[in-house]
Amino acid sequence: MPTRLAPVATKPAQTRPAEVVPAPTEPGRLTARLRSRLNTPRIYWLAAAGLVVLALATGAAAVADVRQREALITDVAEVSGPISVDAQTLYRNLADADATAATAFLATDGESPELRTRYLDDLARATAALTIALRDADDEEAAWLRIVADQLPAYTGLVETARSNQRLGVPLGGAYLREASGLMQQTILPAAAEVFNSTHRRLIAEQEEAAGFPWLVTLLVLATGGALIAAQVLVARRSRRTFNLGLVTASAVTVLALLWSVVALGASAGRLETGRRDGSVLVSLLANSGRAALQARANESLTLVARGGGATFEKTFTSRLDELIGADGQGGLFAQALAQAPSSDRRLIADARDEAIRWRTLHEQVRAADNGGDWDKAVALATQSGDEALPAVFARLDGGLTEALTVGNGRVDEQAEQAANALRGLLPGLVLLTGGLVAAVVMGFRPRIGEYR
Repeated sequence: MPTRLAPVATKPAQTRPAEVVPAPTEPGRLTARLRSRLNTPRIYWLAAAGLVVLALATGAAAVADVRQREALITDVAEVSGPISVDAQTLYRNLADADATAATAFLATDGESPELRTRYLDDLARATAALTIALRDADDEEAAWLRIVADQLPAYTGLVETARSNQRLGVPLGGAYLREASGLMQQTILPAAAEVFNSTHRRLIAEQEEAAGFPWLVTLLVLATGGALIAAQVLVARRSRRTFNLGLVTASAVTVLALLWSVVALGASAGRLETGRRDGSVLVSLLANSGRAALQARANESLTLVARGGGATFEKTFTSRLDELIGADGQGGLFAQALAQAPSSDRRLIADARDEAIRWRTLHEQVRAADNGGDWDKAVALATQSGDEALPAVFARLDGGLTEALTVGNGRVDEQAEQAANALRGLLPGLVLLTGGLVAAVVMGFRPRIGEYR
């Protein structure tokens, strides 16, 4: 019988458990969905839209900046500058009227017709300047100007009373004149000085603002340039083309706009800085010099009018002259003006300073005579004619300051005009270049996007 083999025992096959794939997390699904949607055409669209928005923002900011500068320059030339000159005219003519009235009172043989005419002309010019200044003043300046307008009739009334008493030989004339001069120097002139200081600060502030650095526009231009470079790198990597004509053109337009703006704004700012440094700042020093000189002249005359009781006026004279040229004749406002002035103006200012030094010497002679009891000689020295006499020396000093002020004010106007000329054409140029930049960006991306349709 055949032998049967026992069946071989087999082990049941072991099955491996199915591998569990983890479900994608929510951030992972969002990233995958974003990658599926951000294909190359969409990336191009986003890059083009971002560049267009950035270009428009840069262009708008640049146009707004230039328009603001043009408005400020126009204001310097047509509003702030003229207002500052009117304030100078007001102060100067009021101070000169006071000095002239005091000098005229010293005449022993009757009032000089020339001094009377000068006094009346000063008042007429001051009144005209006051009217103009009130029309253009802000609230603070108007308050100071109303003080001048309210007190000026009182001053002129006191001067006329003093003249009437002098003609009648009444000793009270000198007292009325001193009261009038006190009103002028303690109330009217300080108010006029506040107006001048306020208008002059506004003028300088507008010059500085119009010449300021365009920080916002600069940042936007740099951002636009960087975005254009990044866009060209993107297109080059995805399209296998090294250069994109549209984007290269957009970059060239950006560089052109930047260079034009740098040259124009730099030239304009340079002119405004010259007008500020050699014009407005110098004018402030010269105006203060004129104020000190005229107040010193008025107090010099009032010292003699007081006939031995003018110690206070003499002290004020010394203080004003020291303020003008310093104790040694080489300091004071004149020294500051010489340091500030351009070389073309220094000779004029130096000549005026030399006249102030001569004035001090002549004044010492007047005081020596008056202190020695010879009042008549002192008055004669203070009022005599001749090229080397005290009135002629002061006239040259005053004339030199007036001429230097005219030059300084003219420089403010001249530099403002040249600053405006430097910006001419920049505004429409920026508008056109912004449009060209946007068009170049569109031309650069449109063909690349069309390749995927």
